[in-house]
Order: sequence, then structure tokens, then C-alpha cells
Amino acid sequence: MEHLRPTCLSQIAALSGFGVSDVALLAELDESTVSRLWDMPDWLDRIRGRSLQALIAAVPGVAEYATTYPLRTRQARLVHDLHREGLAVDEAVLVSLSVPAPYVANALEAALQVVRGDIARAMEYLPRFWGREQDRALDVLFSPAGGLLVDARPLLEAAGSLAPLLTRSAYSFNAILAQAHLTHHVAKATGVLPEQLAGAAMDRRGAFTLRSTVMGALGQSDDRDLADRYRHLVDKHPPLRLVEEWAFPTWMRDSRPTLDFSLPPSLLLRRTAGEILRELGQYGDAYCYYLVTTYVPLALDRDPTFGLRAGELRAALLERREMVNDPIIRRAMDTLARQIPTGAS
Repeated sequence: MEHLRPTCLSQIAALSGFGVSDVALLAELDESTVSRLWDMPDWLDRIRGRSLQALIAAVPGVAEYATTYPLRTRQARLVHDLHREGLAVDEAVLVSLSVPAPYVANALEAALQVVRGDIARAMEYLPRFWGREQDRALDVLFSPAGGLLVDARPLLEAAGSLAPLLTRSAYSFNAILAQAHLTHHVAKATGVLPEQLAGAAMDRRGAFTLRSTVMGALGQSDDRDLADRYRHLVDKHPPLRLVEEWAFPTWMRDSRPTLDFSLPPSLLLRRTAGEILRELGQYGDAYCYYLVTTYVPLALDRDPTFGLRAGELRAALLERREMVNDPIIRRAMDTLARQIPTGAS
């Protein structure tokens, strides 16, 4: 990515044929204020908020520059810094993504901290990706093919090495979320199955990491047996059930993430329901089997209306069943669909 040259306010205004006095009049600013900024390449750093708002409202091109220049400058810095660490960013992918650009820049910043092995900084950045939209940036970052990085293997190796080190810190919500993101995306990219399925007792940290790893592995391996083993662990271990019930509603912002993994006693799973319906139509059979046998029953216990979409859930289950060949998965979908009243809203 080429070094970006700053653009003076005078250059932006000149495209509309405006001079200093024109801009001052139209933006209702003192002419001395505009004159002081006029030919400064770093005028965007020096201008005050109210004055910038006035310029945006009066001068075409100011809004676009104020939005794009800081972002492109940050992207250029990150591309350069990542290249020095041995990670080449695919710039064609960078400019074509549908993911919001600030999320992508945040993901590149997180990658930089991971590949540098900076535990403290990684623990600061990675928890900010808890949420479906934010996590799309991590998906394309860690993708082994067609993603943000020309070769994601160095990042995957660094993430695999860094994740176990996060357990050394004292109980920290940020450390838990950071470790979960790393293990999830490594498993999703590599298909490596989790090592913690022996069924030993686990605390919330271990439970959350296990869940994240299983979700990643299920997406890659389509392993029904893994979904079954995970369900048995959820039934056996209260901390795992706790994080399983907590994850979707906070991920979809039906509830705010809480340090103790608690949920409000009364909760309408409106956004969660929409996400589950989407996943039932798009994800692999083993992952859908996990939804049907593990998460959705917990969701229905908490919100029997399923975000006022229980009827849609029943229809989605019956529709997906017709696309499944595995008789065990078909039977599980039938069983859950029968538990939902035909006339449910």
C-alpha cells in the first residue's frame, strides 16, 4: 500500500471553486480560523470538532476526506508493520471486503499483537470482537484461503502458541475472551479438534475455551460425533452449560456481555432467534445437529417464544430435515419440531 499524502483544506475547497472567504461564509466560521488551517497538510489534526462539523456541512469533499484519510492511513501503517513481521496483506481483498473497514483495521491490529507475541496487547484487542459483525473480520483474517493474508499460516501458528499462555494470567474476563477467539479461529481454519473432551471438571475459563474450540472445529469438520460429545459435556458440567446459554444472546446483543456470564431472568431472544434461523439454513449438518440437541433446547427453556419466532423455528427445522441424509440428525430435528406447538408465534 502506497504512502498516503495528506490533502490540504485549500485543495479540497478548490474542487468547488471556493476560496478562504467563501468557506468562512458558507461554514459560518471566522475567516482567521479558515486561513490558519488553509494550507496545513495536517489541518485535520488541528481543527476543533464544531469547526469540522461546519466544514462538512458546507464544503463538498471534507466529509469523505475526514472519513477515509484516517482509515487509509491506519491501514497503510498496519500493512507495513505486518509485512515487517512476515505477514503479507492481500490488498485486493482488503479493499473489496463487505466487512466494515474499521473492524478490518481492528483485526489487522490484533493480528500484529498476536504475531508479536504481545500478550497484554492481544488481551486488549481480541475481546472487542465478541459479536457476530465484529467477528466477521477475524474470519477473513484467519482464513487460510482467500482471506486478508496471502499466507495465514504464520498467524495461525502464532495464535496457537499464544492461546495457552493466556491461562497464566489471573482470572480475567478479557483473557477468557481473547483465548476463546484464538482457539476458535485456529480450529475453524485448521480443523484441529479440541484436546479437552476427556470430560474432566472445568472452570468457566476452560468451559468457554472448550466451547469456542468446538464451534470452530464443527464448522470445519462437520463431525456429528463431536457434537454429541460436546452435548454430553454440557449436560455434565454446569460451567459449560452456563457459558453455552450465555454465548448466543451476548454474541447477538440480546443481552450485554457480563463478567460473571449471567443473563437477565427475563430475556426475549429476538436477535438470537434470527441468527439461529439463518444458521439452520446455511451451516453444515453437524453444526445444525449441535443447535438442535444442545443450544436451542436451552434457548427455549429461557424464552419459549424463541424471540416471538417459535413457529418459524419449527418450519425451519422441518425444511432443513429434508436436506439431511443422516437418520440420527433427521430424528433429532423431528423430535425438537414436535415439541414446538403448531400454532406457535
